[in-house]
Amino acid sequence: MKRFTLALLLLPFFSHAQNPTVDSLKKALTQAKADTTKASIYYQMAMELQGIDPPAAQKMADQALAISQKANYYKGVANVYYFKVAQSNYGGDFEGMRVNAEKCLEISLKHNLLTNQALGYNGLGIYYWQTGNYTAAIKNHLAALKIRERLTDEKGIASSAGNLGMVYLDNEKLNEAEKYATIGLEMGKKIGNPNIQINCMHTLANLYSARKDYTKALKIDKEAIIICEQTGNKRGLSQIYSNMAHCYGELKLYDKSLSYNFKTLETDIFFGDEKQQSDTYLNIGEVYKDKGQYAEAIKWLKKSLPLAQKTQYKQGEKNIYRVLSIVYEKMGRYPEALEAGRKYQDLSASIVNENNDKQIATMQTVYETEKKEARISILNKENTIQKLSISSRNKTIGIIAGLFLLSLIMGGLFYNRHQLKQKALMQKQMLEQQDVLTKAVVNAEENERKRIASDLHDGVGQLFSAVKMNLGGLFDRITMDREEDRFLAENTLALVEESCKEVRTISHQMMPNMLLRSGIASDLKSFIEKIDADSLKVSLEASGFKSRLESTVETMLYRVIQESINNVIKHAKATHLNITLNRTAAGITAIIKDNGVGFDSSKAENFTGIGLKNIQTRIAYLKGTIAYNSAPGQGTAVNIYVPVG
Repeated sequence: MKRFTLALLLLPFFSHAQNPTVDSLKKALTQAKADTTKASIYYQMAMELQGIDPPAAQKMADQALAISQKANYYKGVANVYYFKVAQSNYGGDFEGMRVNAEKCLEISLKHNLLTNQALGYNGLGIYYWQTGNYTAAIKNHLAALKIRERLTDEKGIASSAGNLGMVYLDNEKLNEAEKYATIGLEMGKKIGNPNIQINCMHTLANLYSARKDYTKALKIDKEAIIICEQTGNKRGLSQIYSNMAHCYGELKLYDKSLSYNFKTLETDIFFGDEKQQSDTYLNIGEVYKDKGQYAEAIKWLKKSLPLAQKTQYKQGEKNIYRVLSIVYEKMGRYPEALEAGRKYQDLSASIVNENNDKQIATMQTVYETEKKEARISILNKENTIQKLSISSRNKTIGIIAGLFLLSLIMGGLFYNRHQLKQKALMQKQMLEQQDVLTKAVVNAEENERKRIASDLHDGVGQLFSAVKMNLGGLFDRITMDREEDRFLAENTLALVEESCKEVRTISHQMMPNMLLRSGIASDLKSFIEKIDADSLKVSLEASGFKSRLESTVETMLYRVIQESINNVIKHAKATHLNITLNRTAAGITAIIKDNGVGFDSSKAENFTGIGLKNIQTRIAYLKGTIAYNSAPGQGTAVNIYVPVG
């Protein structure tokens, strides 16, 4: 009975006559000059018309896509894929939802489009909710919520809260569902967004219906109908009518239940939503079954069955056979009842097996794809080596022939000269190859840092945040009479909060968010400010950094200095650390000096630590030098020089 449209995907719904937004967009389109502006307007019109006139909405989306592709407007392309997410949901095409949401997210991540990233995560959250994977649904909705909070997007935050309410409701977590739906409703009212209000009210109505509080559920439904009628929201009316039909059916007011089911059916037919038509036919059949009108029940159930099979709505097909089995039994048609019951059991088993088979097939596909890609890579390398061998052999033959002819004229002197050139060329190639290998190692390490930092921040960090939120909610609902219990609860929350901060600090150190925007001097200052000044006082003097360095040089030099500071924190037992950075036209000089325990710098080359090796690798790649000046009990000075240009 729970019918959620994509209003929480931020789709507006108004009637043509009452939609000043469409008229305003049409006017703006006639005045638009830039292709990107035109693409954005066509997309907005497509989203406005999605719930009103699907064919017109499709035409607008096609225009937006054509213009965006021609202009290389990646945000426009991502927008259209998001439109397709909504389109697929309307048609009950859940696989289409997943594919288009993933494409929207892929483009958004590649081009750092934060708003579209949130939309992509939101679409995936709806997909996983629709297909019953509540853990994945919550994970994606939280990812969307995080971005929207970062952007202070109130509309998006309200949408994500409403989506979480829907997921928790289907997962039968009624308290959590009520909490998030209420948050979404209040924010929807605050920003004046009727779509979010309607969907959150529908969630709450379903919730009270699940608690068998039908009076309260119907009261909310009637309030939502007023908003739907004011805004011409046909999809919203379908949601509300379906829930009201369920409530009246449970109250045994069957005629009222049928009346609202037929109103729901009108909307399903208007949008051509065959999956929802099948669902409504099933609901009508169930009402006639409860009324004892079994022949009429069979009529509607048989109308529902082919649509469920056509749209591959196996959950609906299973429920149809379940109700048919009951009806046939009531009518004394036992062979047909047994046959319908058998099909119900077979479908129940196949749905479980199909889910497992899909997971196995997905993993197998990933495995085979990676295997093929690895094989292609090997073949490409072998082909390259073969070409190089042939080329090298041909060059050698030519050189030998040339040397033979030249030796008749020039003799041994020219031959020796040629050998020296070959040796120099080989040395140059070896040096170039070494640079390539060093760069590959450094890039691989930097990418791995980013991956780990992202996993910490988005995985562990989100889990800690969820734990903190759930513990806070739990402690609010539990009365603790003993002082030691309250003390333990507060300490537990404090530990979780401290863990959140620790994970965030580690992930930021591994992948500084501002590195490519603020420059090395500013980022080092931010890094130093996070060090406990009571344990280690750090000073930084930087000059000559008015213009930016090349990004690779900035990143590597930042990592070298960061690793050096970490070495001081871990090993030096110092109380003061002074860092001096100076940039000239020739290069960059960095001096990192502490008053710690020191060491025998004459043995520095024997050190085998990973951190020092990473420092040496990066300095070598930058063609710079590093020197350690230290003695036991006299502190340490690290002198770094990196040429520029």
